[in-house]
Amino acid sequence: MSAEHLPLMSPNNIVLYEAEYLRLKSILAMTQRDLRAELVLLINRSGQQIAFEGPARGIDLTALASLAAANIAATDGLARLVGEPDFSILFHLGERRSIHISDVSKKFSLVVVFDDSVSLGMVRLRVKRATAYLDEVFRGFQRKTETTGFGAKAASGSTSPIYFTDEDID
Repeated sequence: MSAEHLPLMSPNNIVLYEAEYLRLKSILAMTQRDLRAELVLLINRSGQQIAFEGPARGIDLTALASLAAANIAATDGLARLVGEPDFSILFHLGERRSIHISDVSKKFSLVVVFDDSVSLGMVRLRVKRATAYLDEVFRGFQRKTETTGFGAKAASGSTSPIYFTDEDID
């Protein structure tokens, strides 16, 4: 996915500059490489893809993003039913492939698809590191947009924010 296809997210609109997008991609690439994961996907809570890394053989990324977001929403409801504020990690174990979904900054989710050659402990360790890095990127970006606004030149040196509509995503 190229930088031109990043989603504009609501209700708190986010417009990513190229430097932030490349940093997100590098975090996903590091995680994918370290885990030899089939896919590392960053989505927003409405199920829109932000970035991904990995071969993703035979995986419909749009469907996966949508279903992962729905899974998160359903799990949030389950958490409230049992008196928890949320469940920040979801894990689905399959015969050959498994999925690990974790919260990032309460607005995004990191979806990792991996095979049985990788231990769940290693996935949890690498995902914990990746979500900390992603949180840092989003916190820095939030601070930057609060001080510079979307129209101003970003501190990263990128002058063009990436805007697009829901039609572009479709």
